[in-house]
Amino acid sequence: MIYVILSILLIAIAFVVSFCMYIRDKRHARSVHARRPRMEQEIPLYKLCSWIDDEVATRKLYKTTNLSAADLADELGISERRLRHTIFNAYDKTVDEYLQDRRIQAACRLLREPSEMTPDEISHESGFASQAAFHAAFKSAMGQTPEQYRNMTRRQN
Repeated sequence: MIYVILSILLIAIAFVVSFCMYIRDKRHARSVHARRPRMEQEIPLYKLCSWIDDEVATRKLYKTTNLSAADLADELGISERRLRHTIFNAYDKTVDEYLQDRRIQAACRLLREPSEMTPDEISHESGFASQAAFHAAFKSAMGQTPEQYRNMTRRQN
């Protein structure tokens, strides 16, 4: 008789424990944090990359100096892992290299304009931490100094 009662009691305890685990898993699946990665995964890579480009350009997120991948991901509302994955697969670059390219593109646009912005103003407007960093990055990317680039584009126009 005692064995029957103990068996029934163990079955009841097992049922209660498994039911509690089931309820816990259901609650976790409904949380925003649990849904976020699935929503990001549903967006195709090319669309996500295009959206990131548009957001960075429109909101001029590249202008923020020392912007980390985590900060950019937070600003865009996606996970840092997804941001890094998207940028690397689309451009074969890190997030820092991607932002550097966007800063150089912005500087090129400003240098082509007829305004008389100084190189220091252009470096600040493009998101570089200093004029020296701007000059070095620009020369490395474009093969010429910002002043040479400005003179070359003005002669062509």
